[in-house]
Amino acid sequence: MRRGSLFAVLLALLGTALLTLPGKADAAAFPDCPAGRFCLYDGSGGTGTRTDVTEGAKAERDAGTILSVKNNTRMWACVYGRPEYGGGLQTVRPTHGDEYVVGGTRWMVGSYKLVPARALCFTGYERCQDTEVCTFAERNGRGAMTVFDKPDTGPSTHDHGNSYGPEVPSASVFNQTGKHLCFYPTATYQGTWRQGSTTYGAYVVLRGQSVTVPAPFAGTFRSHELVDGTSECQ
Repeated sequence: MRRGSLFAVLLALLGTALLTLPGKADAAAFPDCPAGRFCLYDGSGGTGTRTDVTEGAKAERDAGTILSVKNNTRMWACVYGRPEYGGGLQTVRPTHGDEYVVGGTRWMVGSYKLVPARALCFTGYERCQDTEVCTFAERNGRGAMTVFDKPDTGPSTHDHGNSYGPEVPSASVFNQTGKHLCFYPTATYQGTWRQGSTTYGAYVVLRGQSVTVPAPFAGTFRSHELVDGTSECQ
């Protein structure tokens, strides 16, 4: 066979292969999802009972059985494997769908939210309100959140917050108060941490700051106080 004829045959075979490749599922899937809605289905491939939510909607827990979704909004959909924006994360771009059953294995959906930018899927700090001290079970403000009671401000209390036990999550923190925040490893507003040959006093979170807490501090906070200057930490 001549080279030119062989090349023509190869092109014909390649064209046939391209025609038989499966198309992108988003192009034709979920045709019943209305514009401006995030549609959640309890069946695979946009089947079963459909639940519609509007742009900006969120569900931190009890999201129900979700096996597929179509994001027919202008926002990004953030879908999490655990309640309270915890666990694994799937992001669904505007006008696209997603499937949570692959090869018979179901990817659990524990919570979701719709946000203006994909970067906002990776944080949950926005749940902490102004004047609050909040700690979170996972990095970047994700997972279960604990909000602490506002402390008394009399001269005998030194703005002490609650003392609490090891069950309080503290992988990340948001200090939404107007004061600096001093965390301690004991329930008596004192104590130190050691890492190698280094000793650390209070773990400080400045006013208005959100942080992911590093070792050896993460998960060890037992009390805190609010101060006007960091030199006031015990």
